[in-house]
Amino acid sequence: MPSRGSLVVECVRVMKLRIEGGEWGKLLPGERRLAEALQVGRDTIRLALLQLEREGVLQEADAGARRRIIGVRPAAVKAKALRIGMLAHRRLEQLPQPVLLEVDDIRRALADKGGSLEVFSPSWYEQRSPAKRLAVLLEEEPCSAWILLRSSAAVQQWFMERRVPCLIRGYPHPGVELPHLDVDWQATARHAAGQLWRMGHRRVVVLSPSEPLKGVEAAVRGVMELGEPGFHATVQVENGTSAGIGKVLTRALQMKEAPSAIIATRPRQAATALTWLASQGIRVPQHLSLVTLAWEPFLDHLVPEITGYRADTDAVAKLVVRRLERLAAGDPNPGGNVWITPELVPGASVARVK
Repeated sequence: MPSRGSLVVECVRVMKLRIEGGEWGKLLPGERRLAEALQVGRDTIRLALLQLEREGVLQEADAGARRRIIGVRPAAVKAKALRIGMLAHRRLEQLPQPVLLEVDDIRRALADKGGSLEVFSPSWYEQRSPAKRLAVLLEEEPCSAWILLRSSAAVQQWFMERRVPCLIRGYPHPGVELPHLDVDWQATARHAAGQLWRMGHRRVVVLSPSEPLKGVEAAVRGVMELGEPGFHATVQVENGTSAGIGKVLTRALQMKEAPSAIIATRPRQAATALTWLASQGIRVPQHLSLVTLAWEPFLDHLVPEITGYRADTDAVAKLVVRRLERLAAGDPNPGGNVWITPELVPGASVARVK
């Protein structure tokens, strides 16, 4: 995929790599398909195509016809460059900011090696029986290996049964034995709970989304297994809306023994909790401490700065690419630690209990 710098220049470079690798045969895909594949606008694609025509790589196309590839001599065709496909539950622009940063870092790392990344977000990705459509997609879009982002049990099972080289970017479902890489949410949450306990907090509320996420389930286990004397945690499930978070916080604060701290499992929960508490005259951290297990860049702009955990997206991208290279080379077990340990970033949203 095009990395930073001039998009037109990068598109020309990436398209040449794909042409030299024989990916598109004799006919280039249409402008719309190229724009989707390279995640750029059609105006950028048109400028790149004009440049390739000037360089004699492409034949000038008639209206409505696909451009013919003419500038690659058979002797110049090299072994196929590493082409990675990513299956995601949402379109690229709808993914969380940390995921976008990681995707960008993976693109750059692959581009440095002459490879590319293509993101697919089919509408059927989360359906109960995606097998037939997966087979068609992989036939139409041959890739060296795949990244499965937020993947269902059915998707993971399909890749495992067919032994398609892939890396789960997240947690594997029960019974699935595939290479995976994710934050150790259980250990991270246990660390957060331990930090709060050492600062005198004994009653803690954990905010959990209603959607079943393996990482959140692991985080809840991590808090619950702390086992320190007097420590008690309550899980409050919110419905994904600001009003829903306000409702569960109201319920928690009305408990006989009200909490002194909140653990947010998602960044949006932390932001909403901070502003909702302020609207109720409850100050963070003077009246209630707040910590988030996951981070997004927008949290840096909140006051007070929220204490939380961050993973280095560049370092994670390098881990991903190293595993993908081994998978594409035929190694079904790329090895290495499957858990990412995020760094605690002390903010100003946690205080000792007086």
